[in-house]
Amino acid sequence: MRRGTLGALLVGALLAGAPASASEAPWTDSVDDGRGALGDVAISGRRDVLLCDLQTDDMRIGVEYTTSIGRHLLIEAGPHRGCRRDSVLFGEIREAMLCYGYDVNPEGGSLRWCNDRRQVR
Repeated sequence: MRRGTLGALLVGALLAGAPASASEAPWTDSVDDGRGALGDVAISGRRDVLLCDLQTDDMRIGVEYTTSIGRHLLIEAGPHRGCRRDSVLFGEIREAMLCYGYDVNPEGGSLRWCNDRRQVR
């Protein structure tokens, strides 16, 4: 009986962390240099990230995001057209900030431009 109770608690915990609605619109952000879109990001269900570099140039696109368990993560796309996917297994994405530049790593020390950090809903 003890295993059954433990199993039920585990299933309940997993279901409690599931997104409320699979049809919920993703959180999105994009960057534009005035001549056209450079890149965009979509975060679905507060867990799945799709980041796309929309131009073949010398610039990179990056998204920094913070999870509910305190992790700070960065994924990059570019400098050529293409997309990258990432997902969060534990917790959920709470805040995100889309950046572009020659090096989007905040520790890189080079010039980058970022949209305001926003809460993911």
